Amino acid sequence: MSQTEKISGPVGRSAMNHPKDVVVVQKLLNGHFERDPCRRQLRVDGRWSQELERAIEAFQLLTGDQVMIKGRIAPATRMFELLKQPPAIFGYERRMAQRMRVEPVQQASTIEVLIFDGRLISTGSQWGHAAIDLDGKVYSQSHSRYAVLERSGYLSSNLEYRDVVGLTLRVSLAEKAKIKSELDSRVAAQKPYSLTDNSCSTNVAEVLEIAGILAHDPRFQMVPSSSRMVSPKELLIAISRSDRVLKRDNYKKGS
Repeated sequence: MSQTEKISGPVGRSAMNHPKDVVVVQKLLNGHFERDPCRRQLRVDGRWSQELERAIEAFQLLTGDQVMIKGRIAPATRMFELLKQPPAIFGYERRMAQRMRVEPVQQASTIEVLIFDGRLISTGSQWGHAAIDLDGKVYSQSHSRYAVLERSGYLSSNLEYRDVVGLTLRVSLAEKAKIKSELDSRVAAQKPYSLTDNSCSTNVAEVLEIAGILAHDPRFQMVPSSSRMVSPKELLIAISRSDRVLKRDNYKKGS
């Protein structure tokens, strides 16, 4: 396969999977897997399968790059450019050796994303609200200001009139520090509220994605007019699908 190979649509998990595109990806993957005696070659038949999806995931792991969707290769992306590289240039054996090394265990930590039901009488919260809890401090962009509030009092006052969903996410200490630094800078900046690009939920989504946690619908990532705007409900759906989620808590109104 040459470096000029192209695919017209995504191949892999929940993708379009046109047979011609699938054949291209199968052949390119097999070119890399020839360097791995432990991996079986894929059948080049133009059909999507879970085996193909797992093979794409295995390749994505070796790249070390941020992956938008596990098990999917999309056209005109860095991941597809890496897949098209000759195995000797990509360095399959070297990457495998690095992957197999025993790495020191990284300390893990957590954050909680809070998604609130809508409240018609509250300006800016008619469609819900979103905030991030870091160690008992809730970072919340409201219509009037970006505030840092004590979790217990903030959650209790909101539960008087609406339900709240809490998603606890696994993050590394470095990721958590990056999230805190970004949140603190936004609180200091106090940019004016905007429903389209500086709302509670767009802030949460942008901060999470700075740390590598997908928080938008990936189908709209390449559309400038819609890639930033995200509602609390859309945020909840996107984050709920993440493998970072350790638990979901449903805080009921009046509790």
